[in-house]
Amino acid sequence: MNRSTSRLQRRCGQLVVAVGFGVLPSLVAICNAAESHEASVNVADPPSQRADAPVVGTYYYPWYGVNDRPLEHDWDHVMRRKLAPPQAPLAGLYRSDDPKVISQHIEQSKRAGIDFWAVSWWGPDTATDRTIREAILKHPDAAQLRYAILYEATGRLGSFDQPHYRHLVDDFAYLEKTYFSDPNYLRVDGKPVVFVYLTREYFRNRGNEELAALRERVKNVFIVGDDVFGGEYRPEWAKQFDAVTSYDIYGQSTSQHQATTKAVESLADNYANARRAANSVGTAFVPAVAPGYNDTAERRGHPGTARYLIDDPNSKEGDLFRKMIRQAALPHLDSACGRLMMVTSFNEWYEDSQIEPTAGDQPAASKDNSKSGDFYTGGDRYVDYGPLYLDILAEETSGSISAD
Repeated sequence: MNRSTSRLQRRCGQLVVAVGFGVLPSLVAICNAAESHEASVNVADPPSQRADAPVVGTYYYPWYGVNDRPLEHDWDHVMRRKLAPPQAPLAGLYRSDDPKVISQHIEQSKRAGIDFWAVSWWGPDTATDRTIREAILKHPDAAQLRYAILYEATGRLGSFDQPHYRHLVDDFAYLEKTYFSDPNYLRVDGKPVVFVYLTREYFRNRGNEELAALRERVKNVFIVGDDVFGGEYRPEWAKQFDAVTSYDIYGQSTSQHQATTKAVESLADNYANARRAANSVGTAFVPAVAPGYNDTAERRGHPGTARYLIDDPNSKEGDLFRKMIRQAALPHLDSACGRLMMVTSFNEWYEDSQIEPTAGDQPAASKDNSKSGDFYTGGDRYVDYGPLYLDILAEETSGSISAD
C-alpha cells in the first residue's frame, strides 16, 4: 500500500474536480505523468497519516549475543557502558535472537512510526543470517513491520584497496531464494529492496561488470546504494542504482562542523545536490538522519559529537536529530522511491547512533571511566534519554512539507 502522494498529483485531483469534464488534455497528460512516477511501498499499516509523510526505515543490527562468544563481550565496546555512571539499553544487555527483545523492538518501532528495518546481513549461514531467518522473520509479531537486507559489503567484497566480487552474484541469488518471497519483505513498486553498504567505495569505476551480472541473474530487485557523501555527487555514480542514500551522516556533517546548525545546513545542501544529480539519470534519492555519533570505545580517530546543538546555549537532548529531520530529510523526500527516509540507526550501539530507548534511570553524564575522565565523552553531555528519540521521530514524520 502506498503512503505517499506527490504535490502535483494532489493539485491535479483538485483541478479535475474544479473543471470537471472540461479539463484540458495537456493537464491530463501532466497528471498521468506524475502518477507514473509515484512509487508504491508495501507498508504494513494503511496510509492513515498525511499523504506527504515519509515511509520511515531504520538500520537494524541483529548481531548481539548470537556469535560464539560471551554476551558480555558483545557489549564491552559500547561507549555508554564507559560513562560515569554507565547507561544501558532499556532491554538490558540483550541477545538479538531473544523473542522478547524482538517483540519490544517491534513495539518501539511502531511507537516511533517506523515502517521497516534494513537488517545487517553478513553472508549465508552467518549468525546474522540465522537470526534474521529464524528469529526475526518467524517472530509472531513480524507482520507489523517490513524488512529489507542491508548488504554488508565490507564483509563480502573485500578491502577497499583490493576488492573482490566473487560472492556478489551468488549472495544476491541466495537473498532472492531465501528472503524475497517473504510476505513481509520490503518492496518498492513490487521489487524487493536491498540496501548495499558503501557502494561509493566498491562501485565507482570498478565492479560494474559484476553489478551487471547481478542484475542479469536477479532481475527483480531494487538496489539502494550507500553512495552519497559530501557535496559533489555526480549523476554517473547514481545511474547504476535504483536509488541512492547516505549511511554516514557523521563523516560528511558533524565530524566537520560538530553538532551545530552549520552541520545540518551542510547536510541539507549535500542532499539537495545529490537528489538533483540522481534524478537527472532516473535514480531516486533516500535522505537519512542520525541522532549523533560516538565510536570512541570501539576504535580510535573519530571524536564523538553531541546529540544537542552546541552553538545554541538553550539546546536540549535530541535537538540535533529533530533539526536534521526537519531541514535535511523532509524537504528532500523523493516520490520516485515512495518517499523513503532512513534513520542511522535503531541499535548500532558501538557507534552510539542508536535511537533504541535507554533505561532512563541514570543522571546525565559528561564524565567517563577513562584515566582523563573525559576520553569517551569529550566533555559532551550524555543523557539517559529513554524513549525520547522514538517520540521525536514520530512527532516529526507524522506529516511533512512536500518537496515534489
